[in-house]
Amino acid sequence: MKKLFFVGLAVVGFVCSSQAQDVRFGATAGYLNARGSVKAEGISISDSESGFYFGAAADFGVAENFNIQPELLYVNVNEASALFLPILGKFAIAEKFNLQVGPQLVFSLEDDIPDEISSFEFDIAGGIGYDITEDFFVEARYTFQLNNSYTGSEDVKLRGNYLTVGLGYWFL
Repeated sequence: MKKLFFVGLAVVGFVCSSQAQDVRFGATAGYLNARGSVKAEGISISDSESGFYFGAAADFGVAENFNIQPELLYVNVNEASALFLPILGKFAIAEKFNLQVGPQLVFSLEDDIPDEISSFEFDIAGGIGYDITEDFFVEARYTFQLNNSYTGSEDVKLRGNYLTVGLGYWFL
């Protein structure tokens, strides 16, 4: 799984950099609210916890009003941690505003996951960003998990959704 993750990251980086008109690198951090839900036998239970994230971001200019922004984020919620890998298309809608949409891969860093629970999520993310200056930006996103984390034989659906609000800085 780790090999596949790093090969995928390398391919995305190579493709984006070979097509990019300009590239920026930076850091981002902020607040995260994780909401988990379990559905079984007609009963649905959900709960949410707050935490934080921080990590690295890149911005590849592809066209005049379109960029690709991959990120690698460390996430911590209630002493549980994961890596988020969003790969977002950014569409400029005004001089400083952009809409963001794209897939997000989630890799749990926990060691004690039960066998019938997957340590991988495939999500779809959407959000908005605002460039405060050339170097500083703020973003807010909501992410929906598409796959079921429960892999056992019972009719159970286990999913998570995430709200992130953060600040970033482009340093290169």
